[in-house]
Amino acid sequence: MGKRVEMKEALALIKDNDGVAVSGFMLATVAREIMVRLGEQYLETNSPKNLTLMQAAGMGNNKDQAIYEMSYEGLFKRYITGHFANNSRMIELTNTNKIEAYNFPQGVIAHMYRAAAAGKVGEITKIGLNTFCDPRLQGGKMNDVTKEDIVELLDICGEEYLLYKTPKLDIGLIRGTTADELGNISMEEESAYIDSLDVALAVKACGGKVIVQVKNYVAAGSLDRSQVVIPGNLVDAVVVCSDPVEYHRQTPGSYYDPVLSGHYRKGGVGFGSIPLDERKVIARRAAMELEPNSVVNLGIGIPEGVAAVANEEGIGDQMILTIESGLVGGVPTGGQDFGSAVNAWAALPMTSQFDYYNGGNLNVTYLGFAEVNEKGDVNVSRFGTRIAGCGGFVDISQSTNHIMFCGTLTAGGFQMRLEDGKVVIVNEGKRKKFKSSIEQVTFSSEFSLKKGQKVLFITERCVFQLVKEGLKLIEVAPGIDIDKDILPYLEFKPIVEEVKLMDSRIFEEGLMGLKDIITKGDN
Repeated sequence: MGKRVEMKEALALIKDNDGVAVSGFMLATVAREIMVRLGEQYLETNSPKNLTLMQAAGMGNNKDQAIYEMSYEGLFKRYITGHFANNSRMIELTNTNKIEAYNFPQGVIAHMYRAAAAGKVGEITKIGLNTFCDPRLQGGKMNDVTKEDIVELLDICGEEYLLYKTPKLDIGLIRGTTADELGNISMEEESAYIDSLDVALAVKACGGKVIVQVKNYVAAGSLDRSQVVIPGNLVDAVVVCSDPVEYHRQTPGSYYDPVLSGHYRKGGVGFGSIPLDERKVIARRAAMELEPNSVVNLGIGIPEGVAAVANEEGIGDQMILTIESGLVGGVPTGGQDFGSAVNAWAALPMTSQFDYYNGGNLNVTYLGFAEVNEKGDVNVSRFGTRIAGCGGFVDISQSTNHIMFCGTLTAGGFQMRLEDGKVVIVNEGKRKKFKSSIEQVTFSSEFSLKKGQKVLFITERCVFQLVKEGLKLIEVAPGIDIDKDILPYLEFKPIVEEVKLMDSRIFEEGLMGLKDIITKGDN
C-alpha cells in the first residue's frame, strides 16, 4: 500500500532515453530536491542519459536552482520549454548545439500535456501562427542541431492551425505538500497548483511513472477529499524532502507564507506610488486604455506600473488582475515571489488559466517589448546568444483583442525629466528598439491584423498604433519634436499624418482623474 520510497529508488525509475515532464512555476510545485539528486547521480554514474526534458513555465530562481541543477551535457538530449529562466547552463548547451532545443508558448505546452492525457497526438491551436513557432519560420527550433519538425501546419475547415506533437512521456516529476500512504497528494502550502495534475495525467496516459516530492507523509485516510489535488492512482512513488527549507520552498523568496497559499488575507496591500518619471508617464498613458471592471494581465517591468497608477488614482478595484500561474484577483507579487499573489480570489490550474486567456476573456494586456520592426512585429524571446524564451507572451498577445506594448523608445542609459509639463530628453539610450529587422517574431503583426486587434506601442515621448501599412505615429508628448526626438531613433520611417498631443495630465504632478477618463472614454 505505501508509496513512499527513498530518493535512490525514485531515481532508479528514470531510464536512458526517457521523456521527462516536470511541473512548476518559479519554485511552486517544483520537485527541486529530485532535480538536484538527479544531476548529482548523473555526474557520478553517467546515468541516466539522453533524456528529453519538457517544462511549460520558467523554473527556479532565475539563476542557479531547479532545472539549472541538472542541466548537464549528456543527461538531456532534447529540451522543450516555454521559458529558459536565465538558466545559463541550458542556454550554453543550446548555443553550442550540444542539445536539441525547442521553445513553445507556455500555455501551448500546458495544453500539450492535456492532449497527451486524453490520448491525442498533440495540441491543435492557432497560438503561434506567424511567429517563430510556425514551421514556415523556425518551428520553435532554437539551434542548428534541432532538426525534427514537431510542429505542423494544418488546414481545418479552411483555416490555419498548428499541431504541436507531444513526445512520449515516461516520467513525471511533480511536487505537493502532503502525501498519504495511498499516494493521494494535497497542495495546501503551494501558492498555486500550476500544471502538476496535467503532468501526472499526461505521463500516466503514456504508460509512464509519476514521482512526487512532498514535505509530509501521513496515514491512509488522513486527507480530506477536498484537499486532494492529485489522486493516488496517478502516483507511483513519493519522496519526502530531506530539507524543506532548502529544497521545498514555496517561492525563492519565501519558505512558506500562508497568505500566498490563500489561507489568510492581508490588509493594507496594494501597489505603491511611483515617481513621475518615464515609467510613470508610460503607465499613465497605458492606464487610460482601461475600461471599468477590466480583466487584465500585466507583463513584467514597466507594465506593472499600470496597476500602481490605477491604485494611486483610486480605481485599483476596477482591475481584476490575473497571472499565468493560475491566480485570479488580488495583488500579484514580484521579485523572488513572482508568480504568486496576495489576497487572490482563486487559484486555477495553469492549463485552465490559459483556456481562459485563449478564449479571449482578457479585456486588455500590458506587455513589454524589446525589439519592434517596421511591420509591428515584436521580439522578446531571443537576442543572439541571449535566450529568454517566449513564456506566456505568445498565448496572451494572440488571444487578447486590446494590447498595450509599454516601454521606452530607446534603451541603455536613457534618462528624461519633466519641465513645466514637457518632456526633456537628458540622455538618449544607446540602443534603438525600433529596428529594421528582428531576430525572432514573438508577436506577429500579420496575425494581429487578421484578428482585428487594437495594438498600441506606448513610449515616454510618443504613441504608435499598428495599422495595415505598419506603425503609425498617432500621439507625441509635449516638448518633443518629431524630426529631432523621434525619427532619428527609429531604423525605419513610420506613417506620420495627423499626430495629436498626448494628454497633458500625464505629465503633471497630482492625480489625473483617471476614473473620469475611463468612464467617459475621453482618452
